[in-house]
Order: sequence, then C-alpha cells, then structure tokens
Amino acid sequence: MSESDPLRVRGITKSYVEGVPVLDGVDITVTAGHVLALVGANGSGKSTLVKVLSGYHAADAGALEIRGAAVGSVTPEMLRASGIRFVHQESTIVPGLTVLENLAVGGYETRSGRIRWRHEEQRVRELLGEWDLDVSPHDDAGRLSAAAVAKLGLLKAIRMRPGDEPVHAVVLDEPTAALGPDDAAELLGWLRSAARRSGVGVLFISHRIEEILGFADRVAVLRGGRVVADLPTTHLSPDELVAQIVGRSLESYYPERDVLLGDPRLVVDGASGGAVQELGFTVRAGETIGITGAPGSGFEDVPLLLVDPAKATAGTLAVDGRSENLAAASIARRRALGIALVPDERKRRALAGELSVRENIALPRLRSFRRGLLHGMRHERRDADQLVERFGVSPRSSQPAANRLSGGNQQKVVLAKWLSTAPRVLIVHEPTQAVDVGAKSEIFQVLADTARSGVAVVIVSVEHEDLARLCDRVLVLRGGRMHAELTGAALTAETIGSAAFGASVPA
Repeated sequence: MSESDPLRVRGITKSYVEGVPVLDGVDITVTAGHVLALVGANGSGKSTLVKVLSGYHAADAGALEIRGAAVGSVTPEMLRASGIRFVHQESTIVPGLTVLENLAVGGYETRSGRIRWRHEEQRVRELLGEWDLDVSPHDDAGRLSAAAVAKLGLLKAIRMRPGDEPVHAVVLDEPTAALGPDDAAELLGWLRSAARRSGVGVLFISHRIEEILGFADRVAVLRGGRVVADLPTTHLSPDELVAQIVGRSLESYYPERDVLLGDPRLVVDGASGGAVQELGFTVRAGETIGITGAPGSGFEDVPLLLVDPAKATAGTLAVDGRSENLAAASIARRRALGIALVPDERKRRALAGELSVRENIALPRLRSFRRGLLHGMRHERRDADQLVERFGVSPRSSQPAANRLSGGNQQKVVLAKWLSTAPRVLIVHEPTQAVDVGAKSEIFQVLADTARSGVAVVIVSVEHEDLARLCDRVLVLRGGRMHAELTGAALTAETIGSAAFGASVPA
C-alpha cells in the first residue's frame, strides 16, 4: 500500500437495519496497473460496497482514499473529477450514432456556442490510439462487434472532460455479462494490456470464475459483509476460489444426473426461422439436452423460435404427441401444450422489475387465484411465499420489488414463476447469466430436480462446461444447421467448443 494506490477502502461499514451490518469493516486496495477482482455470493455485501464506492449510499463508518488522500463526502461528481470511473453492465452505446458521437456526447467542447468537431475528432482519435482500439471515429457503433461495443462503452466512461483528473482507477461491474466467451476474452485481454500500459488500477466484479482467474492479479472474497480472503490468483484453482466464496469445501459443484428417461416428450421437426434452418431433435421425459454453437450460428434463436410464431417460418413441434405448426400456433397454444421459457436478459424479457416478487410469480396463473368475481389475494400471497421458500429466494419474502433482488435471486424468481405452471417442457436460455457461484449451484440443482420429475429440459447456453456437466446430450449448431450431437465420452467442454467452431467430433 502506498500513496500512489489509486483507490483504497478502509474499514467501510454499512447497515440498513440497526445492528445488522451489510458491510462490516471492509478493507480493499486497488493498486496502479493491476486488477483486483471482487467476488461474493448473494447477500455477501458486494452490491452494497459498489453503491458506497459510487456515492449512491453513504457509509456508516470507514473511509475512502484516493491516491493516499482521505475523501469526505463521496459523490459521483467528485469521483469523476478525482479520476475514478464506473462502468456498469448495461451498455450506454447508442446504435446509429458514430463512434465519435458516442464518445463525445455529454462532454463536447464548444466555441461561441458551436461544437468544435475537428477538435473533438482529434481527441477521440488520440483516445482510441492510447487504448489500442482499432475503429474509426466515423464508424457506426451499431455495426461494431459485441467486444468492440463493450470496449467503446468503457472508453465512454473513462473519457476525460475539461477539468477532470487523469483516470486513476476503473470499477467494472459485470462488464462481460452480455458477452460470449470469445468476446469476453477479447475485451478483458485488451483491458488488462491497456491498464498495465497506462497504470490505471481496476476493480473487477464478475461471477465468472474462469474470467476472474484469467484476468485478475488478486481476488478479494466478501462473505457476510467481511473480506475473508485477499489472494493472488496465481496457482489459485477454480475449486479453491468457489470454496472461498461459499465458505465450505465443494464435493461437487454440479448435481448428480441419475434420471430414468421416459418416452419422447418434445419432438421438433424442420424448425426454421432467423438463422436456424431445418432443425430437428427429440427430448425424452426426464432428459436434459443442451443447445449451443459459435456466435451467429443460430443457436441463440432457438428458444424464441420454439415459443413465438413470429420467429418461425417453417417446422412443427409436438409435446406428448400433440403437434402444432411453429409458424402458426400462438404462444398461448404452446403454453397449453406445457411449454415454458425462461429467457435470457431476465430484466428485459422475464421480470416486471417494479412489481413485487409475489406479483411476478403470479402473472402466468392469475386465473387460478380467482374466487368468484374476486381475486384471491390471500391465496396468491400464500402461494408466492411457499415458492420463495421452496426456491431459496433471499430475502424470504414475496413482498419486495423484483428489481431490488440480486441477479441470482431474480433468476430464482423467474424459475419459480414458470415451474409453478407445471410445464412438460422447460426451455432455459443462459440460466446463470450474471449469477454468482453460490446461486449457480442452487439453480443447477433446480434444473436437475426438474428433469428428475419427468420434465424435458432444454438448456441453450454458451457455457460449455455447464452444458457438459448438466446435460445428457448436447446439440451443436453451425451455419444454422445441426453440426454435431455429443453424448457419452464425447460430452466434454473441450469437444463442445471444438464442434462449435467447426471441428469434426468423434462418433
């Protein structure tokens, strides 16, 4: 620790309820040119610490130091002027605007009321060169790759405005949550190189263990509001880090697959739409299959293709022998067949954030709570409370607004919402996106229990290791068509990855 450390947290304490600390004497140090990862399970205090650091909440005790100097009142304006930047997972890049326009908005320099465009372009070119981002100021941001858009969002956050200090530290809150493995690796490799070169310190928050170990120099583990470990990532194994996060030794991170398969439950034939062409497969009762591929291969289109007629151009789908035309059958008819979808991007597609947990869980089954001409609110509340308890949602209450919950608990609410409809087929798209490792293990167990009850489970994901451990078979798409079907000894993360990028696989 030294006066040159760009950011240091000393003894931060925060309580929302008197006598119950969410943060309890937290100490962490972000050093120049290095990456410190911050990890923790649901309820560990991680989100609260970020809110304190950003000035959203005031700490009850403790201090924040920037380059060796203690800070009094923490505000977003003061942090920016002091060279501390925050980059959140939601993209701030506007498609349709150029790189120049995206980077300059909100910080234009003017003369006589007119924007100095030549000067702005020169400043942006210098920034792009400094951070080694190979795009033109005049490129349409909406046409860039996902990794380039993420890089651009980071540059937008750190760009200096007149009167700002140079950037000393960047806090990255789940910057890769919406990226596939390759785009995420490209972003993090680029960022690590740039941070080393510029001397910027990075505080990195992520749920992806492989990212943390590959990107960070050190990792600080929060548990119960305290830092219980601050370790170098060198020689730290994934199992050791997971055990630190959850506070116990893990015999197995993934549940056992001991399901007896039944008759064919879901049969898809000739499904076409989006990038998908003539896809066909069968899933038996109690079976879990995975669907994956490289970005743009079409696998991402499969979940909506199976539930939304607007996404399909041809093909049929049958559940327990009852068949429907994919391009004609309504969403309601597919629901009646017993198909439930847990989509990706849960905040946009799966949750009404301002509604309570109870209201979100009840939405697909509102008619079942009718009592004559009235709505049975007491029955709805009791039902939601039982599901909150069954799925381990924290806090153990159905009353908070859904957007007040952590990512892992929001995902449990979405699973509770759709599994309460007693589906015959459950389709889950990126089931653990932006979910901490403790919640991941719980969600994996829910999926295993669901299959064990006789439901056909389809997991669509880029997480090859998860697919290899959770699924009985994995289908790999390439160019919109089935490229490989992996099972048995061929069902490994390495083989899935190879198949996704076109390699031949063992029979």
